[in-house]
Amino acid sequence: MSDHEVSATLRSNAARIISDGIPYGDLLFLEQDITEPAQWCERWVALSATYEKLADAAVENGSTMTAAELLWRAALCCHFGQGIRMDVAHDAKLHADQRKNLLFQRAAPWLSPPMQRVAIPYEDGSLPGYLRLPNGKHDTGLPCVVVFGGLDTTKEDALEISNHFVARGMAVLTFDGPGQGEMLHSLPLRVDFEAAVSAAISYACSRPEIDAGRIGVLGRSTGGHWACKTTASDPRVKVAVAWGLIYDLHHFPRFPESLKKRFMRAANVASEKEAVDFFAPFDLDTIKNRINCPILVVQGSEDPIAPARSAERLQAQAPEKVEIVMYQGSGHCAHDKTHLSKPLMADFAKRHLCMS
Repeated sequence: MSDHEVSATLRSNAARIISDGIPYGDLLFLEQDITEPAQWCERWVALSATYEKLADAAVENGSTMTAAELLWRAALCCHFGQGIRMDVAHDAKLHADQRKNLLFQRAAPWLSPPMQRVAIPYEDGSLPGYLRLPNGKHDTGLPCVVVFGGLDTTKEDALEISNHFVARGMAVLTFDGPGQGEMLHSLPLRVDFEAAVSAAISYACSRPEIDAGRIGVLGRSTGGHWACKTTASDPRVKVAVAWGLIYDLHHFPRFPESLKKRFMRAANVASEKEAVDFFAPFDLDTIKNRINCPILVVQGSEDPIAPARSAERLQAQAPEKVEIVMYQGSGHCAHDKTHLSKPLMADFAKRHLCMS
């Protein structure tokens, strides 16, 4: 028997979950399998074990491409089990997150094209990432798009979008920055996250396969904000995509409590006032007259987190450089329209990175 609260969580997040790679049938199964909110993480992890078992059988049969897809979906199950609800116990969240990382690491070399795990130098340590090169192109001179998420998107759920870039001849570097994924438990979010993006760009430029003169960035949700800020602070960026643009967070006090807690957890602050103070510099007014390259904004007209006016305010700064695709009736990041927006975002990057 389904639980009303569980059903509501699944349905309100269904577009994103399906867009990132979880089949619709799995959501129907979980709606019946999770009988109370306290089981949320546990049952997602149990589903990941089912996928992992199928992957192990595929490996035994020599079907590593099939195993890679199954392991990737197993990792996604752990990701959504630990990441959507705010009432998941710390130990359960940590276990699911670690399991996600290990499952994806198993999948990465068997994907087509494969993903290579890398360490991106950052301050006194490093950030974990994956570099993916187009099939058959391992020489030099490849354009590269640096892909990053927001508060609860990570490098492991970027596979679907990366498929579109590598299919068009572009390399992809995706990573977890401060407050994200593997770094959540050791390095709090920083409001000037663009510093981490620039570190990833420096790593990409150091690779012999990558053309340092053809670098793009794509950020989702809060990552869209940081993608725009990176265009103003890092001249190496030749094109940017903001997939769900949040211009500022002055509307933070009006967020639902669960969403406030998500921002507070990432920033490692304990009160709403601390969060308001922390996110005060999260404002694209700070980059006026400094947008240095073409930017595509993909937005849902009914996005409660990234209001439609965010895109319009950015375009007002540089009308000749900012292009907006607004999906009417869509919510956050227009996740219900990604069958349209993902190819569009990849085509936009290709026009500016692959064509002279």
